[in-house]
This record gives sequence, C-alpha cells and structure tokens, in this order.
Amino acid sequence: MKGLVIALKYAKGFFAAAKELGKTKEFGEQLGKIKELLESMPEVLQALQSPIYPPDLKMEVVEELLKALQVEPEVERFLRLLVEKRRIQLIREIFALYQELLDEELGIARGEVYTAYPLTEEEVKELQEVLKDFLKKEVVLEPKLDESIIGGVKVKVGDLVLDSTIKTQLEKFKEIIKGEVL
Repeated sequence: MKGLVIALKYAKGFFAAAKELGKTKEFGEQLGKIKELLESMPEVLQALQSPIYPPDLKMEVVEELLKALQVEPEVERFLRLLVEKRRIQLIREIFALYQELLDEELGIARGEVYTAYPLTEEEVKELQEVLKDFLKKEVVLEPKLDESIIGGVKVKVGDLVLDSTIKTQLEKFKEIIKGEVL
C-alpha cells in the first residue's frame, strides 16, 4: 500500500510536468517504452533497485537504456530521479497511475470484457460504441477469456460491472424461484 501511495506521488508529479509542457500523451508513451524495456530485462531492473551497486554504475546503465530509447530530456530526468531515489521498482505502478491520470484528462474509460470465446475486433468496437453512448466517454476495452462463463458477456469499466452472462441470469432465476417457494 505504501508503495502505491509513493507511486501516485511520482505519477502525479510527472503528469503535472508533462501537462505544463503540453506533452502528456508523448510522455506517457515514452514512460510506457521505459516500463516495457525494463520488464523485458528483469535483471537490469533488479540491478537498478539494488543497494549493492554504486549509484555511478547505475547511472551508466541508465545512460545505455536512454540511448536505446531516445526519449525527451524531461523523461530522461524522471528516469534518473527514479533510480537515484531508489523508486525504479515502482515503474509499473507509476506507469499505470500515469495512464489513469491521462485517461481522466482525455475522457477515456478503460475496462475489460470477459467472454467464453475470443471476440473479433468488430465485436469489441461495437461494445465500445455502446458503452461510449452509455458512459458519455471514449471507452477502450481489453478482451479477456473466462472459462467459467457459459455464455454471454461481462464488462468491467472502473466501478461499473455489466454482467449478462448465462451464469448470472441462472443465479437470478434461482433467487426468484427460492423467493416464491419460501
């Protein structure tokens, strides 16, 4: 929990700086690239957060990473700050929270759609359009398979859960029948 609070402070600070420069989207994309690169090299991430290695060696590693990524100078400084303050292990959380702030700024709602079978891009787009009209926001859905679903669809967007799965409908019928029998 403490890590999440710290990550939120960094995400908010970085977002505020990006907003001031009018580069919230660009900085978000670049932060995402950094996160993906570090996730693809867990040994590097581990070395950057380890107290065993001296700070100057860590900065050399950061410089090599930055050469590969080609990001804005402000993003470079942010990465260096995370390493200096030994907060680089929070990169996933910082990126996720930054993305939430960016989505809020752009009026985007992200969510998941659970089905028993893979959805086509067309079906996902159709669901997004329906939810856009309902939520009055742009909606981005990530399709996920759920083997516990017999049929139907379950959508989660923030706190909103729309469950039209057969399992849920059967449970509702069961409750209705129980209520009438008692």
